[in-house]
Order: sequence, then C-alpha cells, then structure tokens
Amino acid sequence: MLRSATILILCLFSICFSEAQFLQTEIKLPDIGKWLDKKNGEPANWLGLKFQHKELLEPINVIIIDSFSKSRAEAIRKLITECRKEGYSDREGHSSGYSAEIDTCRLSQLPDENKRALSNRNFLFTNNHGRIMGPEYYEDKYIFVGAFSRESFRLFSKTLHVYKSFTIARNDFCEKLGRGHIYKIIGEYNLENSENNNLITTGDHDGEAILLYADK
Repeated sequence: MLRSATILILCLFSICFSEAQFLQTEIKLPDIGKWLDKKNGEPANWLGLKFQHKELLEPINVIIIDSFSKSRAEAIRKLITECRKEGYSDREGHSSGYSAEIDTCRLSQLPDENKRALSNRNFLFTNNHGRIMGPEYYEDKYIFVGAFSRESFRLFSKTLHVYKSFTIARNDFCEKLGRGHIYKIIGEYNLENSENNNLITTGDHDGEAILLYADK
C-alpha cells in the first residue's frame, strides 16, 4: 500500500513525529472540499464521460502547505517554478476553469489560462496532469489543493481523453516534487472522498490526499 510502501514521515524541526502526531502538534488544516469543482460549483465528472458505466467524480488528492512564503504571489511563484523543474509544466490541451473549496472560500485553478493544466507530457500522449487551486491563507500558512489524474488520448472519444488513474498521477507528482529542494512529503490526509456505488465512482482513488510541506 502507498502508506506503508512509498510515504516516509519526515523529521521536521529536528523532531520525529508519526503522521498523526505531526498533524496534531504542528499543522492544523482548514476545512477542505472533497472535489475538483466545475464553474457551476458541482463536482467535476470528467466532462460527463462515463467510467465503467458510472459517473466519474474527480477528487482532491494533493494538499500543499507553505509556512515560509511572505505573500500569496511568492507562494504561487515558488510552487509553479518547482512544478516546472520537476517536469510538470503549464501545457495546452486540457480543460480548465475549475475551482476547489478551502475554509469555505472558493479558489480558482492555477494556472488560470484557458484550456491549460499542469502536465508532464503533451496531451496527445498518455500523461499525468492536474489542477492546483489556491492558496488560502490559514493560521500563518498558505494552503493549496490539487486534483491530479492520468489520462490517455483517444481520438474518437467524446472528450478526446480517457481516464486511466488518479493514484498513479497523484503519487508521481508528489514524488517528483518531494525529491526537490523545497517540498517534502509528510504524510496523508483522509478526505473521505473515495466513492464506488452503482452510479458514482472515483476509480482507483483511496480517499487520501498526499501532504506536501514547503520547508523553506
């Protein structure tokens, strides 16, 4: 499993914490919405394309915490710069205009250009891509959230892109950012946004958002 196999709880401030201890003693998070939202405020559903004959909801699966930036602009600039360094550039060919909720505030997608998202490959190839929303300033820290997914190009599909995985894209993005010099993986946060019933699914999503923490 991801929790036991790929995530290491890091030592911050020279003290080792378990994930639960770290969250309780060092980081207090605001209320975070479960879903990537469309312009009308409803959960994004892969532009209406069905997966296994079910509506596919797009979960928030990344939370990024920055206690060091002195302004919203600095926090955004730092994050986008690191994303680009690790292969997740602002690329065309993706739907846009999404938002997410942090502490009851609705925050728009970064980057905010039309038909663009952060992606590790051209949209004509299988790629991991995502939208980052925020930040919201909460208790002396800037909070971003992200929704990342893996897709394949399919010419005769309604959306031209078909869903492959939420987990693969989430893990790849966080592992890439976590190997840099600013952001570190510190654990997971259960958003309880895994769904699978007769009508709705979140594919392979496990309900957890990976936590990335800027340590400078």
